[in-house]
Amino acid sequence: MSRPAATAVVVTYNSANHIDDCLAALAQADLVVRVVDNNSADRTVALVTERFPKVEVIANPANVGFAAAVNQGLTGVDTDVVLLVNPDCVLPAATARELVRTVRARPDVGIAGPRLRDQAGRIAISAHPFESLSSVLASRFGGALLPVALRRLLSGSRRRRAYDACTGPAAPMAVDWLSGACLAVRTRLMREIGGLDEGYFMYYEDEELCLQTWRRGAAVVYVPTVEAMHVGGASSGPGATSPHLYRSMLRFFARHRRRTFQLVRLAVVLRALIGMGLAGARWLGSSTRRTGRRGRAWYEVCRIALSTTPDDAAREHRKELRRPQCT
Repeated sequence: MSRPAATAVVVTYNSANHIDDCLAALAQADLVVRVVDNNSADRTVALVTERFPKVEVIANPANVGFAAAVNQGLTGVDTDVVLLVNPDCVLPAATARELVRTVRARPDVGIAGPRLRDQAGRIAISAHPFESLSSVLASRFGGALLPVALRRLLSGSRRRRAYDACTGPAAPMAVDWLSGACLAVRTRLMREIGGLDEGYFMYYEDEELCLQTWRRGAAVVYVPTVEAMHVGGASSGPGATSPHLYRSMLRFFARHRRRTFQLVRLAVVLRALIGMGLAGARWLGSSTRRTGRRGRAWYEVCRIALSTTPDDAAREHRKELRRPQCT
């Protein structure tokens, strides 16, 4: 029997609506597939075990977070490339093979990722420059709160070039970081880094991984000649406000952008106050349960920002991180 091309690790959390399409595509790509479930309340684990008996399943009794679950899936990997694939991502076999080939053929490449499209076929922006204060203001706090012209000004030329690479007919190119919906990573590099940083419960672990990849002299390459489909927000819900996102943002800035940490924290507080105000106004008009949840989420974001110091944010969430034993 030939050696599998790579190992795919899929972390699930209430992913029953998407996991079938994800795993069906991976089954065509000659991969070892591992699913790590973070205590889903739906039938995710049952669906995987019933429909995909060859898939290795780890069912956690609690939600340990995305990064920690990935590291569980990486334990004992013996292929030279690992694919990190979100459960709401459909990765065609041809795309998987090209990503693996790119990593293998170019010793300078540590990570490769494809062009992503949403369910409607629209190109998703998945290549980015490393976060800065201006990019955070433009991307996280822009939306309907800032005019388009001002958001473009704040985004900077590097972000606009990354957007152009995503939307144009570009050849493979090096970028700062790629969204983690679908990444091919050299296993040796993942071992050297120590797996994903479990200090991020979820969000920003992909940017941290890419930053650590560059710091070790390896490139992160966007490959727009192949594509994958990514629904997005399947676990958190569309339009959800996640305190985890802002906690991870503060941690990233405390670790890598300490000089602007306080300004980012202030921006998070202001955004949370605006969010609470808007949610309160909508609640008075509609009294919907969803609006109440959003208001409480923004309150939690505000509480996190006000109570977090740079040292608190930079500190690991767990004293001992599980390190993947990749061989």
